[in-house]
Amino acid sequence: MLSREEKLSRLDGVMRSIISGWHDRVKADYVTEEDREFLGLEPEIKRFHSTGNHLIKFSRQKSLHVTYGLRIVPRGDLICIESSVNNKSAKFDYDSFANRLKLHYWRNCYEKPWTDKTFGRYAYADLLQFDPRMGHSVSLDKHADKADVVRLVFQINPRHEDELMSRTDLLEDLVENYCLSPLKRLYAETFRG
Repeated sequence: MLSREEKLSRLDGVMRSIISGWHDRVKADYVTEEDREFLGLEPEIKRFHSTGNHLIKFSRQKSLHVTYGLRIVPRGDLICIESSVNNKSAKFDYDSFANRLKLHYWRNCYEKPWTDKTFGRYAYADLLQFDPRMGHSVSLDKHADKADVVRLVFQINPRHEDELMSRTDLLEDLVENYCLSPLKRLYAETFRG
């Protein structure tokens, strides 16, 4: 059995890997921090890592200003995963976004995506507790002079925590494909209207 510190360290490594991998996959389409010296332009993509908090920021003039994040949120003995999106668009339709989130997670929470024999019997809802309604596992922090932040908080089911944390490949798949990817896709769909 892993210690709490080992579990948090593994989850932190998974989050770092997801954000770094995403950055590396898409950076060719953006001005990066490394390109700034050669091109004399402000970076359009940046990534930030600190213990338990990993962000990727996209910033294109007049078209794209968004930051996505993954963060570890300890709640007593429980471990939670927070995925977030910072929105600076004044015309963003939060009601539509919240409805899309609810629909997606209510439809998909009982999927059993695992091909691994040990995990094949588990649905997403077995491993992560999440209520997709605003004010429950979904929150919106509105700021007049800064970006608004939408946060989704997924609680790792303590009954499966040891098993899940011992399999970082499955943990990474779960965090990326259930906690972050739907947020990215649904935000983009809502943003485009």
